[in-house]
Amino acid sequence: MPNNPGNPGDSNNPNNLPGVMCARVYNGTGTFQRSFCATGSLGEVCRGDATVTCGDDNTGVNAATGPRSIWYQKAMDWAKQSGHPKVVLDPGVITITNATKLPADWPYHQEGVGLHVPGGIHLEGSQDYNTSPTVINVTHVKDAISLAALVLVSDTEANLPASQQLADASVSYLTLVGTTQTSYSRGQACPARGHTLNSILDLDGHEPTLAAGPWPFLTPDRLVTAGVRVNPSRNVTGAPVSLHHLKIAHLGWGIAYGFNTVYRKEDPLCQTVPGLKLTLTPKTTAKCPNNTFEKSMMLSKDAAACRPSACNADGTSAGCPAPVAFTDADRFIPNPDGGAPLPRPLDTYCVGVEETTAWGTPHYCAVEPFEFLGNPNARSQVHHNSICDVKVAVNIVGGHTDVSKNVAIRHATGAANFFGMSTDGHLPYTQSTTYTENFVSGFQLGFLTDGSQYAYMEDCTTRRLTGYNPNEFGGSEIINGFQDVLDLRQHMFDAAQPVFAQTDPLRGFIDHVYIRDNRFYKNVTGISLYRVNWGFVGFNTIDAQGAQVAPDAGLPGVSVSNTINSWIYGNTIRHFGHGIDISGAPGKQSTLGSCYNGIHTYCSDYGCPVWASYPNAFSNNGTGAEPNCNVAYNEGYCLDLASTPSPTVPGTQCFAN
Repeated sequence: MPNNPGNPGDSNNPNNLPGVMCARVYNGTGTFQRSFCATGSLGEVCRGDATVTCGDDNTGVNAATGPRSIWYQKAMDWAKQSGHPKVVLDPGVITITNATKLPADWPYHQEGVGLHVPGGIHLEGSQDYNTSPTVINVTHVKDAISLAALVLVSDTEANLPASQQLADASVSYLTLVGTTQTSYSRGQACPARGHTLNSILDLDGHEPTLAAGPWPFLTPDRLVTAGVRVNPSRNVTGAPVSLHHLKIAHLGWGIAYGFNTVYRKEDPLCQTVPGLKLTLTPKTTAKCPNNTFEKSMMLSKDAAACRPSACNADGTSAGCPAPVAFTDADRFIPNPDGGAPLPRPLDTYCVGVEETTAWGTPHYCAVEPFEFLGNPNARSQVHHNSICDVKVAVNIVGGHTDVSKNVAIRHATGAANFFGMSTDGHLPYTQSTTYTENFVSGFQLGFLTDGSQYAYMEDCTTRRLTGYNPNEFGGSEIINGFQDVLDLRQHMFDAAQPVFAQTDPLRGFIDHVYIRDNRFYKNVTGISLYRVNWGFVGFNTIDAQGAQVAPDAGLPGVSVSNTINSWIYGNTIRHFGHGIDISGAPGKQSTLGSCYNGIHTYCSDYGCPVWASYPNAFSNNGTGAEPNCNVAYNEGYCLDLASTPSPTVPGTQCFAN
């Protein structure tokens, strides 16, 4: 039924509605103030309210003064300047182009953004989201439009005191799409199941899915584009920043609060000196030599290995020629038949990792945090969103935010770094996030916590580590080299962690993350607790059946790594190599590794005044070598040698019960 609401066809094309698309501004009591529309529509009736006509169509506007002159952005700027909190966008389609995208501050200045929602503004689209949606989209054609986000929520004033940074904003009832391709440009293939979700039980036996078909939308330029990005904020007393009833499809990121970067350091005078060297040697034998690992990558054809003798204060190299950047031409090789060039296959390297003091005593600088701290007394909310065909659905770098009743689905993939939901960052900033009654399906990892990448790393340091500048890596068509750089840098991050574990033990920990009553289906790995303190994983259904899993991968339903004081109870865990996998590197990744965690039990409060039994339910876990491996303890997982089972037992200890 192609013309039913929510499906391809014209029945849900808002541009067929009478009137023109307006942005309407309301004051705090809900009284209409002013309307804005595109040039040439002055005086016409607004689609969203037949009693309102367009009062401002930008005629004669000087873009250098006053509100920005794109009509929908002018509405938000005018509302902000006038002290009015609400802007409503009528049904219609806004397509972001190179001519209309907005410049943005670091780190988004190279890509720009589609719309900017400042603090104090609540942007709302059409609540008739299936039949008369408010759509913001952008073409998916490779390299056509570089864009950091369709919607950026931020306060751009520099050096604001913490109490005046971003707060009191919301975005709701918009459809945000990363393509203008017919039949997908309005998010028609993404069911709005999250919008009306009353209870996660409503989806049991009625799981939402994506229709079969080609999905060519996550091209390299779109992998960096988010539906909504919320800028970092240190405001812990302001009103919340909330996102709800959004439909987001065919983008790299769905919703992102804050961000991580390895390019800004907390102490400007600190200098990272890596204590490792990675050697990339083309593979010429059937098997890579011992003490090396195999990795397929693609480098610029003219890139030559060089390790700088020194790194300048501005991050550039001393003693090496300028890097030879990877270009699209590097992706092809001549066709022996004289036809069009052929795709260049990835090169396979044997990568050796060795400790070194070639550049002096190893030293690692901490990165500057860019977390959204949130107000513990007025928590931000991410709820009732429907997110489809993305690399990452919801990523919270920060704290005091509740993520609930969202549906995030994609076709099953094992692609690296494709994860459903996550809490990221590190203490003392990343505290107290909750994830309840969400449905997450088809990702490499259903839920992620990761505070590991907190060591500063400039391009010069990467060149010292690998012999190459980051922009000399090409990767594959889908990941464009960035994932390869991350994979190689991870060795330095791992080397840095023992330093921080001894000198700043809680650096890199996620604190008080609560994951309850969710459904994680068709994800290669279910939940990963990595460097977590006071984590709660309870009453979730975690099932890998239908996931893209390598045949020999003993991947876990719940992974507990270098995590302390946390509980896993009352979950249903099915079809994994290990149901629950516990590992650690005591004294290296954390001072304790994975100690003092509760499994099969429920602790009622801190100090556990009341204990009760809430056993996890397991089925079909284990591989041929490790059948019925429901709970696996890896060698050396905990510093407490008196623990049972003992961390001194070599190998992996598998338990059926």
